[in-house]
Amino acid sequence: MKWILRVAMVGIAAFVLWQVWQRVFVTDETRVKKQIAVMVNAVEKGKLLQLADVVAADYSDDFGMDKSMLLGGVSSFRAQYDAIFIHLSDLTVTVNPDHQKAQAVFIAKVLAKAKGSLSESEVRAERFRLYFRKNDAGWKLIRAESPELKFD
Repeated sequence: MKWILRVAMVGIAAFVLWQVWQRVFVTDETRVKKQIAVMVNAVEKGKLLQLADVVAADYSDDFGMDKSMLLGGVSSFRAQYDAIFIHLSDLTVTVNPDHQKAQAVFIAKVLAKAKGSLSESEVRAERFRLYFRKNDAGWKLIRAESPELKFD
């Protein structure tokens, strides 16, 4: 009976330490970068529900898509390829002073292997700027902008 109590106490202590670590040491920039990594993983593996959790309901972009069109576009894109790899470079995250909005700027290179093909080819490479908003559930993607943006 004592070992159950000890295991429970260790579990509770670990949980409390994890919560303190997350609140004190993990920055908003790190949280936004984690959301971007979740989105990349969701697109690469075709996990639309995971992608839907990261995208805000009022999402919009330069291509005229809303959230449902974005998810449909990812599904359609995934249906054309067996394997997809997304490489991000020059990732810069900027959080507004009020810690409620953030933007990420990066270059994305998409490599894919077409259905039935043996070789992998570059499908797309371009710059992106993503805008995020913080709510109770964490950071959500609210807008995406692309080609040839004017960077300061």
